[in-house]
Amino acid sequence: MKITVLSSGSSGNSTLIRTENFNILVDLGVTKKTIVDALSEYSLSLNDINYIFITHEHVDHIKSLCQIAKNAKSKIFISVGTFDAIMGFKTLKDTERELLSKKVYDGDIIFYERIEGSIFYKSLDLGLLKVDILPLFHDANEPVGFVFNYNGKKFTYITDTGYVHEKLEPLILNSDCYMLEANHDPSALMYSNRPYNLKIRILSDHGHLSNEDSMLILTKVMGEKTKLVLHAHVSKECNNSAIIELTRKNVFESYGIDVSNTRFVILKDSKSEEFSI
Repeated sequence: MKITVLSSGSSGNSTLIRTENFNILVDLGVTKKTIVDALSEYSLSLNDINYIFITHEHVDHIKSLCQIAKNAKSKIFISVGTFDAIMGFKTLKDTERELLSKKVYDGDIIFYERIEGSIFYKSLDLGLLKVDILPLFHDANEPVGFVFNYNGKKFTYITDTGYVHEKLEPLILNSDCYMLEANHDPSALMYSNRPYNLKIRILSDHGHLSNEDSMLILTKVMGEKTKLVLHAHVSKECNNSAIIELTRKNVFESYGIDVSNTRFVILKDSKSEEFSI
């Protein structure tokens, strides 16, 4: 499994996952041109994308959804709540609304299926690929994260959530790679020039994970297989690499966890390198 983060942050989010059998995009929060140009570097086009997974409806995650839905043959997976939120956008053109409705009718847009009476979803069985859908907690209509299971490898993708429910831990335990939000340092956030209501929103249970929150989650779920951690959705204003690294060092040392065999990468808005697991 090869992972390339096309962009991670408030300016846009999109990640390419490649295997011998599938090409996958997680979120479309950058321009269509950015995605097409990135795919061309791997001799791929939109027609080579098998599956698209959407986390939630904020523009930094769905910016080029309609453009790509119009041109790609991919199956698009999305929550009912996210789809309804997008369809309710005042900025959505009638032609775009018709396009998305037709995609649902044709079976090209597929909704994650909730387990009755539960916060959880049914896993997606896509042959060699199994995807666990993770309920997250953000100021969006029905946000989700993912665990991609392929050929004995496990990639956990969690951003844009105020916390990670403890009942998700068994699903994400001992992943080969975690792409986990480390959005902000609370002190830096509170001393920033951001409006007070935005600060409170970010700090809430339906906001974003702080550096310490993120590291504490990792102390509970990392295992022997974990060789790579990608710190994602890092705030430009309220975070930096030095703070993230110091927080990580302090948290892991306090829990006596040896991470000498794990690589940590702090993602930037710009395209990152390709990672293999």
